Amino acid sequence: MKNKVRSNWFRPAVLKMKGYTPGEQPNDPTVIKLNTNESPYAPSAPILKAFQYLVDERLRLYPEPSADTLRHALSELYDWPVEGILVGNGSDEILSILFAASVGKGDLVQYPDLTYSLYPILAQIREAKTKEVKLDVSFDLPFEKFSTNARITFLGYPNPPIGNCFSLKKIEAFARKTKGLVLIDEAYVDFADGNCLDLARFNPNILILRTMSKSFSLAGVRLGFVFAHPEIIEQLMKVKDSYNVNRVTQALGLAALTSESLETVKKNVKKIRFERDTMTEALRNMGFSVPDSQANFVLATRTGKLTAESLYKNLKNKGILIRYFSHPRLRNSLRITIGTPEQNRRLLTELKKLL
Repeated sequence: MKNKVRSNWFRPAVLKMKGYTPGEQPNDPTVIKLNTNESPYAPSAPILKAFQYLVDERLRLYPEPSADTLRHALSELYDWPVEGILVGNGSDEILSILFAASVGKGDLVQYPDLTYSLYPILAQIREAKTKEVKLDVSFDLPFEKFSTNARITFLGYPNPPIGNCFSLKKIEAFARKTKGLVLIDEAYVDFADGNCLDLARFNPNILILRTMSKSFSLAGVRLGFVFAHPEIIEQLMKVKDSYNVNRVTQALGLAALTSESLETVKKNVKKIRFERDTMTEALRNMGFSVPDSQANFVLATRTGKLTAESLYKNLKNKGILIRYFSHPRLRNSLRITIGTPEQNRRLLTELKKLL
C-alpha cells in the first residue's frame, strides 16, 4: 500500500509513539535464546498432559469469564482472598487493564529509570504525564525523589534489567505516604530470596503482579495474575475483556499449580539460581561488572575495544541471542538470560574468543 496513514485516523499520541520493542524470536531451533528471560526448561509433566487432554471438542466453548476455578486455586496456594485476584492474558494485559481503569489524559505515572520498558509505552497510549526517577550508581532507588501525587507508581521486584531488589522497608514507607496506587511487578520473584506479598496484606494501595512466563516455563501460554485489595480488583474487572483468558490457558494454569508441577518449578529455579551465580563469577573473571541479581538474568557491563553492541552482533552471528539496549546507561551492557549449563558454557566460550 502506497497511501500514507492519515493523521485523522489515529490519536496524535499514538502517531508519535515508537511502540514497545520485544526481544527477537527466531524460527531456527538451533539458536541459543538467552535474550528474553524465558525458562530454559520444559513445562512440568502435568502441564503437558493437560494440554494433550484439552485438544477436543471443548475448544468450541467459551472459557470461564473470570477464570474462577483458577482464581480459587491461586487463592488457596497464596493464601489470598479470591475476590482480590485477577487473572490476565499475561501480566502485560493486566498492566493494560490497570491503565485503562486508573489512568486518564494528564494523570501522573512514575517508575524508576531503569526498569521494564513497557511502562512508559502504556503511559504514552493513555496520554499520561510521566516521571522517571534515576537509579543511583549502585542501581538503588532514591524513593524520596518520587512524587506522592502520582496515580500509579511502578516498581520491579526484582527490577529489570539489573535484577536487584529494592528495600522492603523503603517500599512500604513510600506506599504509606503516596496518595496513589503502587504496583509491584514480581515477574521474576520466584528466583529471589523474598517477595512483597505481605506488604500488600497491610497496605491496600499495593498491587502484586505475577506471571507464569518465567519460573513456570509458560511464556508461550500467556498467563499472569495480580493480588490486590478486593475493592481494587472489583474496578479492574469492569474494564477487562469478557473472556480475556482462553480455555487452554486456564487449564494449563491449573495444571501448573499441582504439587508435582510446583515441585518441578522448585527444582528448575534451584538450577537456574546456581547457574546464575556461576555465570556471574565467570563474567566478572572476564572483566565485566555484574551486579548481584535476584532474577533469571544478569546485566554485564564492560568497556573495551569491542563495544557491547558489537559483542551482541558477533554472538548473534554465532547463533547465540542475548539482549542489547540503546539506553544511555546500558550502551556498555548486555543482559543475559540464564540458560541450561550447556547453553551457558557455549555463551562463555564464544565470549572469551571474542574478547
